[in-house]
Amino acid sequence: MPLSADDKIAIQELSNTHVRHLDAHDVDAWAGCWLPDGAFIATYGAFTGHEAIKEFIRGHIAEGKEDGARHILSNYVIEGDGDRATVYSLVVKLQVEQAPHIIASGVYNDVVVRTPGGWRFESRRLDVDNGVFAAAAQ
Repeated sequence: MPLSADDKIAIQELSNTHVRHLDAHDVDAWAGCWLPDGAFIATYGAFTGHEAIKEFIRGHIAEGKEDGARHILSNYVIEGDGDRATVYSLVVKLQVEQAPHIIASGVYNDVVVRTPGGWRFESRRLDVDNGVFAAAAQ
């Protein structure tokens, strides 16, 4: 059975809620967007399970990498049927507490599954755009 429009909206809301929790530095709610054994895979490492995901983001926040950040998601492509789907989206990370500028950009490729509590990430892969690292090297 193809995904309904309501399913696609709920999946997009999962993704948007994920960055809302990240911008608020709400580590527990952020990790709760994944299945208990879900994986966050990024340019800088892979983290499986809620505890590993929380440990990663706590360190990221402690290093100041999320200070003043606001994430904007767009260009959703959601495909699937039944209780499983893939999600493609773009992300731009802005600095909004200092002089506004783009901190980073990238691509999310996700696998989501329907649970009794709603859609959750089985995996969320973030590929940070190469330009981010080129700018940091200057």
